[in-house]
Amino acid sequence: MASLPRSRALASFVAGLRLSDLPSEAVRLLRLCVLDHFGCAIGARETEVAQAAMQAARTHGEGPCAVFGSGLCIGPEAAALTNGMLAHALVFDDLHRQAKLHPGVAVIPAAWAAAELTGANGGSFLAGVAAGYETTARAGVAIGMSAHRLKGWRATGTCGSFGAAVAAARIMGADEAAMHHALACAAAQASGNWAFAESGGMELHLAAGTAARNGIVSAVLAKSGFRGASDPLEAADGGFFKITSDDAKPEVLTEALGERFRLMDTCVKMYPTCHSTQTAIDAVLNLRAKHNVALEDVERILVRAGEITRVQCGWPFEPAPPARMIFHMGYALAVALKRGKVLPEDFEPGALRDPELQRVARATDVVADPQFTAIYEERKPCDVSLVVRDGRTLRERVDYCRGEPENPPTEESVVAKFFDLVTPRMPGPAATRVVEFVMELECRNDLRPLRESLQAVAA
Repeated sequence: MASLPRSRALASFVAGLRLSDLPSEAVRLLRLCVLDHFGCAIGARETEVAQAAMQAARTHGEGPCAVFGSGLCIGPEAAALTNGMLAHALVFDDLHRQAKLHPGVAVIPAAWAAAELTGANGGSFLAGVAAGYETTARAGVAIGMSAHRLKGWRATGTCGSFGAAVAAARIMGADEAAMHHALACAAAQASGNWAFAESGGMELHLAAGTAARNGIVSAVLAKSGFRGASDPLEAADGGFFKITSDDAKPEVLTEALGERFRLMDTCVKMYPTCHSTQTAIDAVLNLRAKHNVALEDVERILVRAGEITRVQCGWPFEPAPPARMIFHMGYALAVALKRGKVLPEDFEPGALRDPELQRVARATDVVADPQFTAIYEERKPCDVSLVVRDGRTLRERVDYCRGEPENPPTEESVVAKFFDLVTPRMPGPAATRVVEFVMELECRNDLRPLRESLQAVAA
């Protein structure tokens, strides 16, 4: 008798996943990710992409699901799409380095829409988020992230669709069979590509929204009796892994299920830049602190990194839209040297005109190091050398950036980031209520007070 598809085994596991199955540290991390997600969505309201997303959202009729940071309530598909785009507009949201994707912007909007449709409590919502994060991480590692990326696919949109479907289906009470049908529906819709990177197109943000929308659509269809493929990921003809990667590792889907929780490899970002730049930013900030080096002291920067970092982040500097500039290594390092931090506003057009930032950005070279390329799927180290005007070369290597599991975020730092992002876009008391509610999310029986706080808008 043929064995069941691995996707079916994964569906069985996540359909029954409970918060009590998780290590306490995983539950803590998920709470922080939910809070961070809300902060990123509300903090992005003035960005160009958020304005476009909100304008589009207003064309939909009224519905039961809230749009974060606004008084707007629309249908579940439109709400998931909009909230996903809002949360990814700053690209300051959480990520999973081994999967090379952003789980929260796909999973949480789908989970929220499902929770509003069903009246779920905080524990059910968070369990759905846990199932979605675990699925997204496993699919993202199994796809063979380097091969998937080099084919031009963006895993936030592709693998994020699987996690969003699982999260929504888990909250809607899907059994094993319905969960598997939801995965199959997600496989039929999953998309997202890297063509935006050349010009800074807003598809960067759209991938998050479409993944979230795909998730709620898949869950509703599966719960309504829609049947999907028996092996949507590994089928010889059209299986998702086969058509999107030359180096899939499908065994990862079920490897150590219930023993190793891959969601715990999620990183809460401390800088609104491409993850592949963040160890280099930490290296530069370390050198700045150790040697009191200023931007004007720097003649040249050399960054040794993996090949994908060179491709994504090492191109010749020219000012471009924020969706492109968040990937530029030299510009991010110049900002870090000048300000001692990197914030979303540093990528707006006015900031990009700074001549000293431009000088150092143009004087930065990113070189692919075979040693770093070989370990890119496991971690993303950067080795940074600053050549300064007095003739010295200052060098620092960082393997794990702030916010990684090996360099974990503190609750205080995530709360501080949340307040930095939402002020002045929502009233202070409402922001405080969001923090207090989310920090006890699994104990909350009614999500409506959280919704009210998330929809509070500063006058």
